[in-house]
Amino acid sequence: MTPATERYDATSNESAPPKPASRLILTLLKRSRGAFTLAIAACVLNGVASVTLVATLNRALSQPSSADSTLAWRFALCAVVALATRIVSGVLFARLSQDTMAQLRERVAKRVATAELRDVERIGAAPVQSVLTDDATNVSMLFFALPNIVMHGSIVCGCLAYLAWLSLPVCLLALTAIVVGSFGYYTGDKRAIASLEAAGKSQDKLFGYLGALFTGAKELKLHQARATQFVDGQLGLAIGEVRDHRRRAFSAYAVGVGWIIFVFYVFLGAAAFWPSLGVRADTPAAAGYVIVFLFMLVPLDGLLNNLPTVNAARVSLDRIEKVMAEFGGLSTADVQTPPSSSASQASFKTLTLRGVTHSYFHERDERMFRIGPVDLTFRPGELVFIVGGNGSGKTTLAKVLTGLYEPEGGVIEVDGKPVGSLERPAYRERFTAVFNDFHLFDALLGIVDPNDPSRAQADARANALIGKLALDHKVQVVDGAFSTRALSTGQRKRLALVIAYLEDRPFYLFDEWAADQDPAFKAVFYEQLLPELRLAGKTVVVITHDDRYFPLADRVLKLDNGSIVSETYGPEPALANG
Repeated sequence: MTPATERYDATSNESAPPKPASRLILTLLKRSRGAFTLAIAACVLNGVASVTLVATLNRALSQPSSADSTLAWRFALCAVVALATRIVSGVLFARLSQDTMAQLRERVAKRVATAELRDVERIGAAPVQSVLTDDATNVSMLFFALPNIVMHGSIVCGCLAYLAWLSLPVCLLALTAIVVGSFGYYTGDKRAIASLEAAGKSQDKLFGYLGALFTGAKELKLHQARATQFVDGQLGLAIGEVRDHRRRAFSAYAVGVGWIIFVFYVFLGAAAFWPSLGVRADTPAAAGYVIVFLFMLVPLDGLLNNLPTVNAARVSLDRIEKVMAEFGGLSTADVQTPPSSSASQASFKTLTLRGVTHSYFHERDERMFRIGPVDLTFRPGELVFIVGGNGSGKTTLAKVLTGLYEPEGGVIEVDGKPVGSLERPAYRERFTAVFNDFHLFDALLGIVDPNDPSRAQADARANALIGKLALDHKVQVVDGAFSTRALSTGQRKRLALVIAYLEDRPFYLFDEWAADQDPAFKAVFYEQLLPELRLAGKTVVVITHDDRYFPLADRVLKLDNGSIVSETYGPEPALANG
């Protein structure tokens, strides 16, 4: 089991209970109420037309003298209506299926995007990948099953009503068969749902291992025994668990469907051979029962075979709600964001940490690790280095400083005003950060609008920066996107620096940015780029181990075991506004 999956499983029982699946599906259908209503109406009309068609056929066969042109035209009209309504409902439900899957993926993606970083790191990608693919597909398949369920259900109900008109005892016998068969089906249904839920949990593990198959590709290729144990062992077991759980689920459904069909065969035998029903003395009536029963048998089988799809969708909807509840966080309507991310609106005179603390589980030492209490003040136009050994809390402090982690104690203030949970999203807009585990997107997202006719100017500025960073022979920005990201880690960090320059925010943070650069470019970074940002009035914080460049900083903060143990000042005073 991957660490991300372990974290998810460990906390899944502590989360708030998910909303009912029906509530989520109703929310998703709000934008398509008209189409959904029309599709359901078409399915019901199809069922009515189909039952009328078989009744007309039965009358024509049992009473040849009444088989005139009127019955023929009625039969033809019913056939056309059945065809048209099936096509209409099929097209509408196909659209609803894809629209619903898209909406589900959008909702989950937005929830992850607005969640706190701690929740994103705790849950990991595997459960989200699972609900965005397998579970979203299960929900979309519901809309392929619904037309069959409604149409087949309408046909079965119509056939029962027609049986009641022909013979009430035979109809009661058919209802008894349905009730008896349903009890057996329900027992298998409970086992099937339990197996589907277990399959969903195994699916989370499977996606975690599939991610490791790519992120650990180097380690697997360097060690054949490790690769064999991983692929045949951990990954293979996860694949087998999903397979076995789903086998049990759909086998239970197959047994249930077979049981109900068998019970109906018993009903047919009773209707044909039970003398007290009076069927044997009335051959035309017996033929009518057989025709109606045989016509009902196919839609009944189709109805039952589509119920597993409904149950799988229900289980998936519950899983989706559970994952979304795990992420929690604020809704997009609650957060306070500035009308623009321009530097002037995000500018500040002082940014202060007062008694800030934060705790997290330190995996290397298997204990809770605490940083703080930290008391720091940052001003525009100063360059601050944060130094310390590995595991001393430098990156965690940086995440608290930038608003990615919420302080457990103390407060962060901007110009004397405290930053609360509602203000935190707007507070984060002041920062541009390149962390050690940064991600480079393939386009200048949030910087260049693809529909802006002046984007060529942004491309030119980006390419000028790329040339300044000696990457113009490798990559270019075309229409707001990088021509390639197939670069070394150090080169991709330079592209991240290009994006940082283009964002033009008042506070810059670099986490071990120079660790992957050659000595010549390290010198460019420390001696040219950082002083340029400081002279531009930016606050610059650099996490670094390059002690030869410590004298360039206005302040050097040393962390040890989560606490600032020393603060030294450089030869030049910091530039401060106000």
